[in-house]
Amino acid sequence: MIYGIGTDLVKIDRIGKMCKTYGGNAVAKKILSRVEALEWPSATNPVIFLAKRFAAKEAFAKAVHTGLRSPVTLRNIGIGHNEIGRPEFIIEKPLALWLQQKNIGTIHLSLSDEDNHIIAFAVAEYTK
Repeated sequence: MIYGIGTDLVKIDRIGKMCKTYGGNAVAKKILSRVEALEWPSATNPVIFLAKRFAAKEAFAKAVHTGLRSPVTLRNIGIGHNEIGRPEFIIEKPLALWLQQKNIGTIHLSLSDEDNHIIAFAVAEYTK
C-alpha cells in the first residue's frame, strides 16, 4: 500500500551556480550522505551528480510527508545503484529507525534528466 509519493524538478544550472558561489566541495558536503561522499571525487560530471541527488532527496522528503527536517535530512538520505544500475535510496541509521516507527518500508526512486533539468519521483510504501 502506498504511504506517499513525491516528485522534484531541479535546474542543473541552479546547482552549478551554487557550486560557483560556494565551491563544489562545500555544496557536496551540505548535500551528500556519508556513502555518496565516497563516490563524489570520481563523479564524471560533479554538478549533475549533485543535482540528481538533491532532486531525489527532495522527492523522498515529499513522499514521507515531512519535507527536509530531522531525521529526514540531506545527509541521512543517500542515493546509490543496484547491481543493474537502477537508482535506489541508501538510508542512514537515524532515518531508518524513524521509517520503521512510521511503518514505511521500501521507497522507490526514478530519476531522469533532459537538457538542463533533473526530475525525481519517489514512492513510499507501508510495510506489510
